[in-house]
This record gives sequence, structure tokens and C-alpha cells, in this order.
Amino acid sequence: MAEAFISYSVADENLAQWLHRSCENFGIKAFLASISLTKGQKWKDEILSELKNAEWFFFLATPNSINSDAVKHEIGGALILNKKIVPILYNIDFPDLPDWIKDYQGIKVYNDNVEDLKVALEVIAKKNKTNKVITGLIIGAIIGALLKS
Repeated sequence: MAEAFISYSVADENLAQWLHRSCENFGIKAFLASISLTKGQKWKDEILSELKNAEWFFFLATPNSINSDAVKHEIGGALILNKKIVPILYNIDFPDLPDWIKDYQGIKVYNDNVEDLKVALEVIAKKNKTNKVITGLIIGAIIGALLKS
């Protein structure tokens, strides 16, 4: 299962794949439908499952995605599931975001300036690594206690 779910418009496929590669470069396992789904798979079920299990929800906000019904549905799911939502704005400004997403701190990506995104992905990667270590320690302690019983 992925740690991050990338919501995007298919019109922005190249940009979404770039974001997916950026996540992977920082050690963040990301779900991107065009890459993560296998042929013949029941895609709606898989998208819902990945959305439910991901901790982070990256909304690739572009002029295309803010008008996409599929993206609106995914954002609605992320809101209901109380995901950590990060709007990543490309060729769009914060005032142009739909009202229901303006309350979330976002990242503005410029054509050649992706430093803010790199910093955010690094922070998220560190948090995920820390969470995995803590989870591993807890599981190890539980197994140790069970073995002693």
C-alpha cells in the first residue's frame, strides 16, 4: 500500500508522473493510477482502497484538475477520511483553488523552482520513516511479550 495518494487530471499525466518520481526519490511510496494500476484490475475498487490506506493526499492542483469530476470525488473522499491533504499548485494560484481546499497549506511549484516541494517531501519522508521505526518497535515489543508468555 502507498503512503501517499496522488490526485490529478489525466490531462496532466506528465506532471503527475514527475511528482510520482519525486516522491519515490524521497522514499515515499506513492499511488498514481496510471502507474500503480495493473491491466484488468477493477480500478475503482483499487483507487478507493489506496485512498483509504494512504496517510497523505497530494492534490496536484492545475487548471485541468480543479475542473475534473474524478479529482473532486477523490478530494471529497480525502476530506471524509481525514487525510493529510497537501495541494501542490502548478500554473494556478491559491485564490484560484476551490473554496473547499483553500484551508489547506499548499506548495506552489514554478516551472523551474521546485525547492518548496523538495523540502516538503523530505519532511514527509522523515515523518514516515520515524513512524515506521516506532511501529516496528511496538510490534517487536508485543511479539517479545507474547513469546515470554
